[in-house]
Formats: sequence, structure tokens, C-alpha cells
Amino acid sequence: MNELQVYLLAIGVAAIFAVLGFNRWQEYKYRRQAEQRFPANRDDVLLAENSVPERLEPVLDTAPEEEEIEEIYTPDDVDFEQETPPAWTASETFEPEAATAADLPEEPLVEPVVRQAPHVQEIVAPQQTELAPDTATEYVITLNASDPITAHALVLILQQLKSVGKAVRWLGRRTQYDGWEEIAQASPSAEFVKLAACLQLADRNGPLQLDEVNAFCDMVQAVAANLYAVMDCPDKQAALVAAAELDRFCADVDVLIGVNVISKDGNPFAGTKLRGLAESAGMRLMPDGNFHYFDDKGAALFALGNLEPTPFSVEGMKHLSTHGVTFIFDVPKAAGGVQAFNQMLLAARQFTVPLSALMVDDNRKELSDTGIDKIRQQLVAIYATMERHGIHPGSSQASRLFA
Repeated sequence: MNELQVYLLAIGVAAIFAVLGFNRWQEYKYRRQAEQRFPANRDDVLLAENSVPERLEPVLDTAPEEEEIEEIYTPDDVDFEQETPPAWTASETFEPEAATAADLPEEPLVEPVVRQAPHVQEIVAPQQTELAPDTATEYVITLNASDPITAHALVLILQQLKSVGKAVRWLGRRTQYDGWEEIAQASPSAEFVKLAACLQLADRNGPLQLDEVNAFCDMVQAVAANLYAVMDCPDKQAALVAAAELDRFCADVDVLIGVNVISKDGNPFAGTKLRGLAESAGMRLMPDGNFHYFDDKGAALFALGNLEPTPFSVEGMKHLSTHGVTFIFDVPKAAGGVQAFNQMLLAARQFTVPLSALMVDDNRKELSDTGIDKIRQQLVAIYATMERHGIHPGSSQASRLFA
């Protein structure tokens, strides 16, 4: 028994004693109230003087004398739910009288009483999230462990695995009703009872191949044997068919739009001026050598790169000069859709006046409003196709597919 179990046992015992103590206190409280309302020496209105003629109780002939039996009310004889006052007093006499149907009081309509059922906590299956296994874009093998497995032990095992070609995610559940977690991001002491190995069906390098599936299954089988876990491996041929269909969809929507900003007179742009314009537009220089624009949630919308081969860097911007820059819009990976594209155009236009530059396409042809509208129409069609397939632009699903 570990320290956590000892603490839980102690808390449970303390809770039981607390409930027992609370019940005893409630019992004592209501008993005191009953004694105050109904003292033992209280006169019985039915036996008081000037009341109705006393009732004679039947007695045996062998009894030496008739003894008046006094009814004594005690707290135990009283219904505390409702105290009903007597319908008549000692000064009144009761004379039975024949009643007619008209004299009978009309009985009120008794409405059914709806009692609220006690609250029962309902166990709800975890909702599908972006972190959960995605059978639409991944080949998923589940493993059910015989005993909980710590994240530290799992990481040590996973570090020894070789690449199978496509990206692989390892997820885990602490209980059957908890959400999925990335094994590599979990606390080392976290324990998991269910694992999911997720192999990407397609990416920008093409669909999943049979040799990749076989290598993946062998890898997961080795992990399951090491953990004494039960493994559930889906049909491989069905996965290959799904991978080919997913790759065709990706090819239809995988579009990269570039808007170039070049000098009108052929004079180069100074790196320091480019950096100032980029930062004033809300972009940040990232390690990949490009400036990136992020929304309030941290999702990347577009990027700014050098039209020439030299990437941007903090030190290099001080001495860099270039004849053009490119605003890059990765259509399926850009969160925000058409609105993000409009945001990129606004930023590009902010460069043209200070740099005395033009916005042109890849053929160095100046972009007109008509050309930009055609691009927007293409984007609307692409995003509609993505939505039909349940893949939202900028989602983690899209980021994995178009990696």
C-alpha cells in the first residue's frame, strides 16, 4: 500500500466518523425540540374537565375496580412531520348529525407531487478532441495494459524505437474515462491503463505504404510484449485504401500562395527597414528564418520570407539587403481561412509605400483587384472541400497532414 492509498483510507475513515457524528447531533437536536413542544406533564385535552363525557373503556368483571387509563404523549408517539391542531376544543360538544351530499365539503383536487430524484453523477465518455486518436487520418492501434504503466517507463521504451517513415503519436489514458494525453508531455509519475499508437496515413510525401504499416505493427507488438499489454491491430488493407483516398484529398487542397513585394526601381531593401516594417505589422522573427504573424490564440496565419536564398536572422538583418520579399500563405495550415488571407494582403500593402515597391505574383506580374478576387474564390472552394472532409484549416489535424 503506497502513501496515496494510506491518505485516501484515512480520509474515508474520517468522513465516516463525521457522518455518524452529524447524525447523532441531528437526533439530539430533534429530540430536544420534541421535548420542548410536548412536555411530559402536559394535560390531555380529551381528559380535561368540562370536556365531552368521558369514554368508558371495557373492563373485565374480575377487575377489583375501574381504573382510569390516562394516555400519555411522549416524543416517540408524535409525528414530527406535521403537527395537526385539534378540530374542536373542550368547550365544544360533538353531536353527530346526518350529512347530505350537498353538505359535504368539496374535496380539493390533489395535484401529483413530483419528487426530484437524488443527484447521481453521470459518467460521460470523453469527447473527441484534437489530441485524441484520429481514425480518419491515422492508423490507430490500442493497447490495454494489465497493470498501470508510468509515463517514465513508457518514454524509456519509446526512445528505443526506430522511425517507420510516417509520423507516430503515442497517447495514453489514466483511466477508461479520462481524456487522452501525450505520453512524452505527461508527468513522469503519471500512470496509464490504455495506450494508443497513431500512425499518420498521409503527409506531403505521399500516402502510407505497406512496408511502413508492417514496420509499425511490429514496433507496437514489441512494446505490447514488453508491457504485457493486449494489442488491437486494425485491418491493414483497409488502412492502405483510406491512405490513398486521403492523399488524393490532400493533393486537391494543398496550395501555397505567395505574394511578392519587389522594388519599383530595382534598388535593394535594407534589412533593418524590413525588420522594422515586419515588427510594426505584428510579425515575429522565428528560427526558421522567416517572420511569422500569429493570431491572439497563437495560431500562425502567414509568414514573410526573403525572395532571395539568404534566410532572415537577428544579426543578419543588420547587414542584409535584398531586392524582394515574399508573403507566404499556406492555405490548409492557415487558421482563419479567407480572413487570414485578407490580413496578409493588408500587411503586404503596408510594405509597398515605405519601400517604393509593387505587389506581384510568381511571374512578376502586378497583382490587380480582379486577380486577388479570383484567389479569394479559389480559397472559398478549397475551404469548403476541407470542411466536407471534417478537416478545419489551421487545426492540429491539418498541421499533421500537411507537414
